[in-house]
Amino acid sequence: MRRLGMIASLALACVAFTSIAAQKPTPTDPRIWANEIWQAAKAGKADQFENLLKVNADAADTNGLFAAARRLDEHANAREAARKVRMDELRKEFVEFTTPGEKANLTKALKAATELSIITTNKEALLAEPGMRDLVAKAQTAAHDAESRGELLEASELFILLNALYEESAVYKKDTERVNQRLIMLRLYAPERLWEMRDARQKALGEKPLPAYNALGDNWRTKLETITQVLVERAMGYAEQHVEQAGRTPMLVGGLETVRTMITTPDLRHAFPSLADDAARETMLKFIDEQITKLGDGRNDALRTSWLLDRLRETNDRTVKIPSEALLHEFGNGAMSRLDEFSSIIWPDEVRRFQRTTQGRFVGVGIQLEYDERMNVRVVTPIEGTPAHRAGVRPGDVITKVDHKVIFGLSLDQAIELITGPAGTQVVLTMDRKVDDKDTKEIDIPITRGVINVITARGWKRTGQREDDWNWYVDEASRIGYVRLSQFTETTADELARAAASLKQSGLNGLVLDLRFNPGGLLDQAVKVSRRFVSVPGGRIVGMKGAGGQVEQPELSRPNQATLANIPIVVLINEGSASASEIVSGALRHYADNGSLDAVLLGQRSYGKGSVQNVWPLTGNAMMKVTIQYYTLPDGQIIHRRPGAAAWGVPPHIAVEMLPKQTEEAILKRRDADVLPEMQGQAGVVRTDPDELLTNGVDLQLEAAVLLLKARASIAAGQANSVK
Repeated sequence: MRRLGMIASLALACVAFTSIAAQKPTPTDPRIWANEIWQAAKAGKADQFENLLKVNADAADTNGLFAAARRLDEHANAREAARKVRMDELRKEFVEFTTPGEKANLTKALKAATELSIITTNKEALLAEPGMRDLVAKAQTAAHDAESRGELLEASELFILLNALYEESAVYKKDTERVNQRLIMLRLYAPERLWEMRDARQKALGEKPLPAYNALGDNWRTKLETITQVLVERAMGYAEQHVEQAGRTPMLVGGLETVRTMITTPDLRHAFPSLADDAARETMLKFIDEQITKLGDGRNDALRTSWLLDRLRETNDRTVKIPSEALLHEFGNGAMSRLDEFSSIIWPDEVRRFQRTTQGRFVGVGIQLEYDERMNVRVVTPIEGTPAHRAGVRPGDVITKVDHKVIFGLSLDQAIELITGPAGTQVVLTMDRKVDDKDTKEIDIPITRGVINVITARGWKRTGQREDDWNWYVDEASRIGYVRLSQFTETTADELARAAASLKQSGLNGLVLDLRFNPGGLLDQAVKVSRRFVSVPGGRIVGMKGAGGQVEQPELSRPNQATLANIPIVVLINEGSASASEIVSGALRHYADNGSLDAVLLGQRSYGKGSVQNVWPLTGNAMMKVTIQYYTLPDGQIIHRRPGAAAWGVPPHIAVEMLPKQTEEAILKRRDADVLPEMQGQAGVVRTDPDELLTNGVDLQLEAAVLLLKARASIAAGQANSVK
């Protein structure tokens, strides 16, 4: 829900782009106009930026600049019209669902309120409305009541929505985390019971039932069988290196409180029958409360940790009799949750998934998956050159079986775990494939797993079958390049260098660097990418601030690598830009602000994940990930969003808002445009033209970026002509 809250928090910043009246006549000389709009964007003058879009239709337009400005203005106006229509609809829903009667529904009312808070231009005023405050009070009471009755799905829905409304203050964060802890435990230990609860909830809400329960991969004993007390104690030792240096006490309290949550989750009795014994349960809870009180003396070292875990296991064995590996699993999770959201034990069953998400290559078959509208596992596209591509897997294929085992009802993560495996081994995927608009056929496709190299730099429009076959120009006439970095892996900087070389050979005038929804990745790659733009000798790219408060290990520029230093650039960021993408965008903003780089950051404030995690092995098949430092930008600012922080992440120079529906549509259009050309025309495959993102007003952020770079290119062209 962070994404929803971040959009809402940015709404006020975008008011100037949507509602400030013109302050002075718009210049009709293209060169004057181009310079003014570029400078307005760099200075963050949203009112002036908006005013400059209102170009008179009679103004001479030699290179299409004014037409592009008017089109962006029209699209911004269309967004505001859509905002008004949607807000009116949501207001009606809010009244309908909060008025006593048959249609009264707290969850639906909260959903309407949450969406209102996202798209309104004044969230503070919205939340202060009497009707809104009354709804929040009722929802809070209902959420706690639902949790006490064991109606965890209802409680979770309500707390998640309340947390989205008040994400900035985090008033409901602990409640949300606690209830979600209960659901995560059910998912692991009593998955069929959770399925029953979810299915009943779906039917109660008038929605379609879930797919039949599938027990494949749901054996918690197999997943946790190698967990020991030694593993947890080692994890606690490494956790003491956390950047905040809070010590062991919060971790020990967190571990005990999570065990309490486990014991007080009634539906876990389906997995652990002794939890139904009231006397045993009360004895265990009394022990936990006593130990939490005793931890207040602060003398909590490795010896006390070992003693506490011994006593916890002994008391458990005499009372509720939860298997030791499950007890230690939950204690460990609870302990690490008191550090930060990025520090955790990587349990044995999670190691392969962790490695897959942090490396640029992994072993698998090379397909992107999604759920279809019926919760089937569907292929988005095979990755070019991978085993799946060579075997003939197509976009739209529905995977029904893996190695002849039915996967209907599994999560995407579970399906991926079954499909992936050691290199050189074979997996058989059974597919339902469309043969026309009505009929499908079932086929078996044997695939030999292999190493998958993930390409992270993508261009504007595919030109061939290879993953690096792209037209890198979003506007060929103005020579405006476009590079999307989806993450930072071990090859990202080299991929960018190849794209930049291709662009520069053909006369690059400006570059859009799209870092939206880039979750980050490898630090060294963020540094290498930044060095492509920063030519200041000895210029700091990023530093790391540890527990001592000193900035350490600064990474500096290398001017001989700054091949893009003289190219105007617009960097696109949003609330999904995190970690390594914040390092790049933050460094480029710093050097743009001091005049060393001709760049503008555009979009929305980034996520605020600026922490460094170190990973240690705990056993042969488990690891520990701990935050040991914070990233700092060249000016010393910490990127990371710490509890209670008023500032975090990287703000854009100019905020351009997109409504949630626009963002969703842009993501889907971009996905469909990235389908391999050879797939076009096959049954069920629709390959879209990415130009629709600009011409149809779907991606206002990209449209504004292209306009700015067209303007900047015209300034350069005018200066060149003046020199001649």
